[in-house]
Parts: sequence; structure tokens; C-alpha cells
Amino acid sequence: MGFSTAIGLFSGFAIILLAVLFSGVDKIWNLISFPSFAIVVGGSIAALFAAYPLRQILKISQFISITFSAREFNPLSNIELIVSFADVARTEGVLALESKIQTLEDSFLARGVQLITDGLSPDVVEYLLREEMRAINLRHIRNRGVIAMFGRVLPAFGLIGTLIGLVLMLANLDPATIGENMAIAVLTTLYGALLANLMFNPLADKLAFMNDEEVKLMEITLKGILAIQAGESPRMIRNKLLIYIEPDDRPLNDI
Repeated sequence: MGFSTAIGLFSGFAIILLAVLFSGVDKIWNLISFPSFAIVVGGSIAALFAAYPLRQILKISQFISITFSAREFNPLSNIELIVSFADVARTEGVLALESKIQTLEDSFLARGVQLITDGLSPDVVEYLLREEMRAINLRHIRNRGVIAMFGRVLPAFGLIGTLIGLVLMLANLDPATIGENMAIAVLTTLYGALLANLMFNPLADKLAFMNDEEVKLMEITLKGILAIQAGESPRMIRNKLLIYIEPDDRPLNDI
């Protein structure tokens, strides 16, 4: 999953750079302007500080790194694990699952198994797991919001830079400064559009996609845990959970 993010960002910037280089190696310097970059990036960061607390902004690199992680959500693997737990529960009893908890890498699944082995009622188990799902989802939405806002305000500050450049140009129509002021005007728009549409908006969408995948996996886990607690057969549980899997992704013998 993270590999596709790296490919997308690298190829996008590489294509733009190559297009400029084919126009002439010396032309690359025409795309570099510190004042333009400062207006776009500096203004966007200032807007983030106005919208979010410092502790949230300081985690932005952590949010971005998540999109480059190699984490894959594998519902089929979880389904097979849940089905195996259902088989153990039917033959040895639910309490036999307690020995499996320490071996689980999925903390949500481990939490669910722990709850049913503690003997809580199905309503309480579902309530606690759904509240945990809600809390995780809200945290992900908040984290994604920082990246998404960056993507929204970058083009706005690009436009602000354009207006600044035009004001400077119109205030002094000296031919010697028109080029410099127009460069600031045009490059701020370019920087804002490029960073927003090639980097931060796609990263925000990737975080949303990863959140949806994780929520789906937790929903599958929740349904499986409740089915185990209800004493349903492993085959029935497997068929019930495979509904959440795309038909093309299901095992051939289950199509």
C-alpha cells in the first residue's frame, strides 16, 4: 500500500521535472522562487496553527509516514482466524480461547476475544467494541483533517501570492520589475496547485482509504466475535463474514 504512494509522488514530480528539462536545462531555475514558496508554504502553516492545537500539528509527519507504511489489511486472514477460534470454542468452550489472546497481533481482535472470555453479555461486548471503533474512527478523521486542510489552503495562498504579485506590478509598472513581480504571481499559483493536488490531497485520500479498510476489518471482527459468543457453527460464521469481501477476492471454493 505504501509502495503505491511512493510511486505516485515520485512519478508525478519526475514527470513535471522532465517536462521542464526537455524545454531546456536552464529553464529549471525559472521555477524556483523563495518568496513564492514562502508565501504558499508559510501562509499554509500559519493557517494550520490557527485551526489546530500545536500537539496536533507536530504529528503531521507521523500522519504522512502512515501513508508510506507497508501495512496491509487482510480481511480473509482475519476471517480464517476467527473461524478457527469458532471451532475451538465449539469443541473446547469459549474459555479455551483465552490462551490465544497473547499470540494475536490484532489488538481489536484480542480485545474482542478477551471480552467474550470474561463472560460479558453480547450487548455489552458489542457496545464496548463499537465504542472503540468509533473512537478509532474519530481519531483517524481528526488526523486526516490536518492533511486535508493543508491541501485546501495551499491553492488559496497560491492565489494570495498571485494577487500580491499583481499589486506590486500594478503599483510600479517599471519594465525592470514587471518580470520579477509576475514571476512571484505565477509561481505562487503553481506551487499551491502542485503541492495540493500532487501531494497533500492524495495523501489525505490515502488516509481516508486506509481508515475505511481498517473500519471494515473491525466490523468483520466484531461480527465474528459476536457469532462465536452466540455459538454459531464455523461454516456459518465463515459464510456470514465472507459477505464483506468483494466477490472477486473470495476463495474460489466460496464463489
